[in-house]
Amino acid sequence: MGKKPTVGIFGFTGCAGCQLNILNIEDHLLDILGLVDITTWAMAKAENSPGPWDIAFVEGSIAKESEIERVKKIRENSGILVAIGACATHGGLPAMRNQRNVEEMKVTVYGDKTGHLDVLDQIMPVSHYVKVDAELPGCPMDKNEFVAAVQAIAVGKTPKIPNYSVCYECKIRENACLLKEGKFCMGPVTVAGCDALCPSRGATCEGCRGPVAQVNWGAEFKILKDLGATPEEIKRRFLKYCSSTATMPAFQELSF
Repeated sequence: MGKKPTVGIFGFTGCAGCQLNILNIEDHLLDILGLVDITTWAMAKAENSPGPWDIAFVEGSIAKESEIERVKKIRENSGILVAIGACATHGGLPAMRNQRNVEEMKVTVYGDKTGHLDVLDQIMPVSHYVKVDAELPGCPMDKNEFVAAVQAIAVGKTPKIPNYSVCYECKIRENACLLKEGKFCMGPVTVAGCDALCPSRGATCEGCRGPVAQVNWGAEFKILKDLGATPEEIKRRFLKYCSSTATMPAFQELSF
């Protein structure tokens, strides 16, 4: 058996929930360790390698100047780089800050002591600064999707992400349509892969996996408006996980 690919797992601005989800894999963790050699993972290891790595998994959005330099170094020292979770793939919840005036927020929180802050004007996904070879969206990233991605990459294949919406998974599971029940559901415009986790439990889709390709934003806007949602409510929900102009250019251009 040949040498196992070396892996580094890294966190940037976010809650570290995706890394925690990897630790929670349990049943598959030993299988993963049989495929790869995790040499760097600050959350789970006391001793960590400075690299290089065959595969790097990066969680979190890029919110600070110092993080730009750090993610570029990881990219330079990695054969394959995979963004994991909504923060890394679309900006995630931290990027909601992009809808506010950053300078005003600094003063509100820190008063006149803002000189030490290493804060970018806009929070961006990892792909805004470096080449990303694959993305595993979601908040948190689906752990089964992560296992499948590791297995694929370990044998030289590209992980596959669905190109259809959560609505398809709802129909497969024979869920009642929450939109037809008059609820504000993001299923029609959100990329699948979560097995319709939230709608299957009676909760509306929040859109954490980001927009599916070729979304008809205008049609979804009209559906939600007909349900009584205000333009501001729709905009806030659509941008909850994707407030970055880098990941939502088509939506950003919509007239409200």
